[in-house]
Amino acid sequence: MSSKTIAIVGAGLSGSLAAVVLARAGHRVTLIDRHPVYPKEFRVEKLSGDQITLLRRLGVLDAVAAAATPFSDILNIRGGRIIDRIKDQHYAIRYEEIVRVLRAELPPSVDLIFDRVTDVKTAPEQQQIMLSDGGLITADLLVLATGMGDALRQKLNISRQMIAEKQSITFGFSLMSERARTSDLEGLTFYGDGLTDRIDYLSLFPLGGVTRANLFTFLDHRDAWIRDLRRDPAATLHKALPELQRFLGDFQIVENVSNWTMDLTIARQVERDGVVLIGDAYQTSCPAAGTGVTRLLTDVDRLCNTYIPKWFDTPGIDSAKVGQFYADPKKMAVDAYAMRLAHYRRSLTLDPSLRWALHRRQHFIRRRVIGWMGRVSPRLTGQIKSYVRRRKQAAA
Repeated sequence: MSSKTIAIVGAGLSGSLAAVVLARAGHRVTLIDRHPVYPKEFRVEKLSGDQITLLRRLGVLDAVAAAATPFSDILNIRGGRIIDRIKDQHYAIRYEEIVRVLRAELPPSVDLIFDRVTDVKTAPEQQQIMLSDGGLITADLLVLATGMGDALRQKLNISRQMIAEKQSITFGFSLMSERARTSDLEGLTFYGDGLTDRIDYLSLFPLGGVTRANLFTFLDHRDAWIRDLRRDPAATLHKALPELQRFLGDFQIVENVSNWTMDLTIARQVERDGVVLIGDAYQTSCPAAGTGVTRLLTDVDRLCNTYIPKWFDTPGIDSAKVGQFYADPKKMAVDAYAMRLAHYRRSLTLDPSLRWALHRRQHFIRRRVIGWMGRVSPRLTGQIKSYVRRRKQAAA
């Protein structure tokens, strides 16, 4: 075990994962959270793409996948017309279940404390964490994985810049459909008209014994449609997305509708002695863009596998060392891409200008063409998708 100690406040996805990675590497870790059993919370519910690669790199993919529902066949639809059909590995799992799995992976060396942090004091040499029961924890480094909670950041004079207030509203619920149960199709995505209904898309996928629905919108939080969705979700959805009937038939909502309103924010004045922010504590993401978990996993990977080992080679964790993490090129690229994609999804859905109307048309036509080519020549389509992916990475 290392002689250095790390305290992590927040044992959600980012904090629990960081504790697993650091403890497995031989660091002495104290993990602090208020909840012995993490409460049900509508957040992340499916993982794919780079997220799977990062979970594998961080050594927890097998554990997460074992508790998840895998699916890989997704049909994408807009205006009653099929856009394309994608075969790509996904894992469906509720957020609180991810946290449970990661906490079960914590090595015995991790000191897991369930209490509320009331104050923190930081310095290059030692960090002090005060608990509500009067306890005091000292550590060489403090990691804040507190999500969108502001109390500890404010105590450290770390501000939060509002980029877009109430940028999006996401809804989650479960349904049962006889046609979905008997079909061999695993996932469905229905894109909205956007300009009239402010719906980006509805994602349906298997989760346990039900079909899980994630509805991504850019609604105004005062819109009466939200009330209608809560009161009669099936009728409201059929009216907004009439093509649901064709693909799902009659369906029943078997779980109350939950929603999640997201502000786009970035923490400022973050280069402080002895403390580093990861995940949503540093920057939030648009759920419709699907980049939040990628950002979070990148933070954990870069901090735990690159910077913390390097920082502990010399005495003290001053603000200059902490600044290296925030200036990491990979982290900065992922953060910037997530923010750009958040604005892009909103404009693609809502912007009435001629420029975006043409782009919207071109975007879906291109997808239909690539989908058709995929059926005719899978090899050529794979090359085109690889080229597009490289262009996006280069742009990021």
